Amino acid sequence: MTTTISNENHATKVAAVFDSEEQANNAFETLSQHTQFAQSNINFISPYDQNFDEKVEPEDKNIGKTLLKTHLLFAVIGLVVGILISSVFLFVDVEFMQNFVFETYAGICTISVFIALLVAGFISIRPDHDPLINDVRKATSTGKWVLIVHTDTSNKADQAQQLMEPFATSTTATL
Repeated sequence: MTTTISNENHATKVAAVFDSEEQANNAFETLSQHTQFAQSNINFISPYDQNFDEKVEPEDKNIGKTLLKTHLLFAVIGLVVGILISSVFLFVDVEFMQNFVFETYAGICTISVFIALLVAGFISIRPDHDPLINDVRKATSTGKWVLIVHTDTSNKADQAQQLMEPFATSTTATL
């Protein structure tokens, strides 16, 4: 059984900035010639588009599911780790543990769950998306065209980036 943390179908993104619509169309045609890039996963963002966020992150419901899933999973892992650490202290005959069993379990489990939730937040917030979103925002506000390609693997993202680079003024990709 395999488990994935992300519920997003296309979590990896590549953004390319173009000076003209013609350059963006040329890059789109180049991508369309390759069968691994479905046209439904390629979004144009025109200059001064105020709703570019929906084109950059179209899976907002899946992102919410990912946040919930990672936090629940990591909270349970943190609780199990806290119970294991507390049990080790109990069986090693740590004197404080013998006198305050419940308090030690509660304290160690609370700390381990808190640390696990911090890690879950870091993983699920996807800080690698910030540079891409900022580049798109800056490009659209300065009158440039942007092409966003949503892929399911980093290999496809690398290929999309290579295909668009000859036409683009800059490219940005997520992990």
